[in-house]
Amino acid sequence: MELTPRKKAILAEIVKAHIQTGEPIGSKILSQRLVSSPSTATLRNEMSELTEMGYLEQPHTSAGRQPTSKAYRLYVSELMGKQDLSNEGKEIIDTMLSGVRPDVDSIGSSAAEILSNLTGLPAISASGTGMGVKIKKVSLLPMGRGAAVVFVITDDGRTRSRLVRTSGPFTPELALRFENIAASKICGKEASQLDKAYLQAIAISAGFDALSLAPLFSCVFEMAKELRAARVDTFGEANLFSLCPSDADAKRMLEILHTGDAVHSILSKVNTPVGVVFGDDTDYFELAPTGMVVASYGDNKLGRIAVIGPTRMAYESIMPCAEYLAARVGALMNEVLKGLEE
Repeated sequence: MELTPRKKAILAEIVKAHIQTGEPIGSKILSQRLVSSPSTATLRNEMSELTEMGYLEQPHTSAGRQPTSKAYRLYVSELMGKQDLSNEGKEIIDTMLSGVRPDVDSIGSSAAEILSNLTGLPAISASGTGMGVKIKKVSLLPMGRGAAVVFVITDDGRTRSRLVRTSGPFTPELALRFENIAASKICGKEASQLDKAYLQAIAISAGFDALSLAPLFSCVFEMAKELRAARVDTFGEANLFSLCPSDADAKRMLEILHTGDAVHSILSKVNTPVGVVFGDDTDYFELAPTGMVVASYGDNKLGRIAVIGPTRMAYESIMPCAEYLAARVGALMNEVLKGLEE
């Protein structure tokens, strides 16, 4: 059975109507919405065929039809067409971003919070997992005879610091020794390479200073481990309870959204600047009645922001909003990284 232009037009209008009302759409309502509508009898036949093709479903025998996930998937990818954010919408986002601290570590989560406020839906920020991120600089700030702060800066602008206490006196010579070893053995390495075995080998290579330097290298290991970990921040979580049939379902969904690896796996399904992941396309049945509008920001998709809502959410307005916000966040991050290079 062929998905003809008329079937596509009918399906697109049913999806639009269902987004607006949340109710099954009958042939009478559909005929009022369509330009140059065919007869209601023809509409019923077309809707029946669309049902057989898996694009529509009928919740009750006497009810109208409502779109399936398959229909929404087609609507987003083909029927909806490219949507642009209004100038007013851009100005609102620019104003909200003007108060955001230009920090690589926090700008993604700030963007997700803005997205949640704009849409009234839960939003997620997922930062990079550290794959490919390199250590740019390791430095030391002595804090007395037996303590120092270790700083790590990555090539994508992230910073980490830890206070370290040593068992013996912390001399300027020891600090210089640490920084020289770090410059030759750590800087330029990917965070994923700095595992415990590698850093133990570095400490051993320090010879007589190994015992004194071991706490510092251990500290670098912990920070590299943190940089490798998937970071996920969620906002507007209370709105999840309105998406789920029960509080128990909402809590299970929250558990998934708080699991970094799971969220990164789901969001990475989108390889375009903005796209949608439907719950039916994930490995989690709890997400079945939802959709996620996902937008990437930064070079090499450094991070992603996403809105999670019902399958019938307003994609026409949410997708351009998320795409523009992510693009602006990427531009801000590039400015931060340029400043670091200078």
